[in-house]
Amino acid sequence: MSTSPNMHEVSTLEVFGMQAHSIIEELNEIFPPVNPTPSDSIHTIMYHAGQRSVVEWLFNRMNE
Repeated sequence: MSTSPNMHEVSTLEVFGMQAHSIIEELNEIFPPVNPTPSDSIHTIMYHAGQRSVVEWLFNRMNE
């Protein structure tokens, strides 16, 4: 039984989608949203904000 190219593409997208979803969940756990404190340096605040912005961009991209 042969599969049409369209069926193969859908199956491939579903597999990659599940892997990407798992990766984003893991990144969300590793780089959670943090609330800066007055004792944090601007460098630390910006560093964590940059990490988080990548996770949020990926999450939004997956939900589009």
